[in-house]
Amino acid sequence: MQSHTEQATKAVKVWDISIRLFHWSLAGLIGFLWWSGTEGVQMDNHVLAGYTVLGLVVYRVIWGFIGSYHARFINFIRSPIKTLKSIPDVISVHSDSHHVGHNPVGAWMVVALILILLAQGISGLGTTDDIFIDGPLVPYISEDMVYWLTDLHLTLPDYLIALVVLHVAAVLFHDTFKREHLIQAMVTGVKKVPASLADSIRQSELPAKRFLVVVALLSGMGWWLISTFG
Repeated sequence: MQSHTEQATKAVKVWDISIRLFHWSLAGLIGFLWWSGTEGVQMDNHVLAGYTVLGLVVYRVIWGFIGSYHARFINFIRSPIKTLKSIPDVISVHSDSHHVGHNPVGAWMVVALILILLAQGISGLGTTDDIFIDGPLVPYISEDMVYWLTDLHLTLPDYLIALVVLHVAAVLFHDTFKREHLIQAMVTGVKKVPASLADSIRQSELPAKRFLVVVALLSGMGWWLISTFG
């Protein structure tokens, strides 16, 4: 009997171009934000990068409801019980199961990263360093709220980096031991699946009109927020 690595395979479009750009842009921006925030340098660019990350994450949330097939939350998030039951299969090197998009455990990692990035971005809007940089909401909220948001903004990166490290380790495990080529798929948008399953799998095409509408709306909101709160 052939293993899944020996079976004939067929390419399936999984990640549309917007998801791939989101992923790699986010990876670069998180690296820059961590470095600039830790070293206390290039803080003007730190703020702009933070706005960009917040915009990207809001885009990903919207795209999780109206985007391409494999980008939608409903198509990859499973219940906690099903996720727990899937763990032995997900970590087994010898498993012949196939997850075209995110596996159940990886799906909840996506949710955790989105939530912590949202919290980090929103807290940054009300953060102050008491020297040069005030978030745009600082003049409009109480001192206690500013103090709480600042403390949260300085604390969350430790948890964010822990999640990022865990995410990268999981991807490397699946690429090295399970030969799933996840990194390649996030570059090309294509995954190879057993040919016997390919015809039953939905392909992910970029819905261009919806994409342009969402980008236009978010760009307009971003311009208004920056010009209004400066």
